[in-house]
Amino acid sequence: MNNATASVAIISPLTIPLPQAPSALGLSRSAIYRAAAEGKIKLKKLGRSTLVDMPSARAFLASLPDAKVRSAA
Repeated sequence: MNNATASVAIISPLTIPLPQAPSALGLSRSAIYRAAAEGKIKLKKLGRSTLVDMPSARAFLASLPDAKVRSAA
């Protein structure tokens, strides 16, 4: 297979560990916990680890309103 026909599969994780979530989502740890408490982001437990459900986190981010940027006068 040559480079012109090679395909690259991009795999999105279903969950990520909570310590990695702030940098991956651009949110603070507190904001993630607040969104989870409001039922907007799902958290999962695996033993002692807390995992962030990425589909719910992406849906939460997509539901946020667009920022309004003022033009410089």
